[in-house]
Amino acid sequence: MENSKTTLLVVDDDPGHMRTTVEVFKGLYQVLFAIDGLEGYEVACEEKPDIIIMDWEMPVMNGLETTAKLKANPDTKDIPILIATGIMTTSVNLKEALEVGAVDFIRKPFEPLELISRTQAALRLSQSMREIKALRKREQESFQKELARKDRELTLQALQVQEKGRFLGEITAEIERLETRLDGLEEQLLGNIKKRMLRHVDADGAWDNFLLHFESVHPSFFNGLKKEVSDLTANEIRLCAYLKLGMGNKEMAQVGGVNPDTVKRNLNRMKKKFDLNAADSLREYLMSYTGSWRTKRRAYNKENKNEKK
Repeated sequence: MENSKTTLLVVDDDPGHMRTTVEVFKGLYQVLFAIDGLEGYEVACEEKPDIIIMDWEMPVMNGLETTAKLKANPDTKDIPILIATGIMTTSVNLKEALEVGAVDFIRKPFEPLELISRTQAALRLSQSMREIKALRKREQESFQKELARKDRELTLQALQVQEKGRFLGEITAEIERLETRLDGLEEQLLGNIKKRMLRHVDADGAWDNFLLHFESVHPSFFNGLKKEVSDLTANEIRLCAYLKLGMGNKEMAQVGGVNPDTVKRNLNRMKKKFDLNAADSLREYLMSYTGSWRTKRRAYNKENKNEKK
């Protein structure tokens, strides 16, 4: 016994071929059957069999039409289908069957051992594909979680840099006010302290460090950005990076030491450079970028167009 829990659907309008197929798989799989393509489609949608052996020439809906319809249905698209025929047996016919989504093509009359072997091979291939898809899904989910974690770290780093700069700037200003009230050695000591403080108030150096970490997480972002819009200012490039991280206007205002309204005006101005409409979200546009900017623009415009219909 192969696996009595595995379900096989046989779709064939010839009673003789149907009996032969059912007899071949008796004791190996649970066998369901349908006498035409439409019934086969309905049974497949309801029962979700593990594999289907589909006759080509049938009334109501032939095997290729049924296969194409099953492959277009998200609930049945991954079920492997073997096309069976005693008439359409040329290489052109084989190509047709594979193009609509069949995994194999078998000629009638069946040789039992070949029929079992081809069916088992299709089941193994299907199982391997499911395992690969599940693995890819887990890897993608893991990658997205790690990317989100790194983006949160970058956001925190940007906020910490800004807070450090603000704090050191305030201390430096206090020192300068004290200098006007002191003379001699005290003034010289405060001057030395101020110089040491100013060495740490280095916004450009902080940005370079942030940029280095950002590019390690999103390596193609800035190169694509420069190709997409060549006249972005240094401040606008920074805003693009912050938007990619999902920062809100208040966070960006805090990092830049400006009013949130100023950030909003800058973003509206940047939309024009990206050729986006007023109702479009620049943040969503930049956050969803993963590859080619040209491809990204086409996908974004198509998505927005569909939503507005």
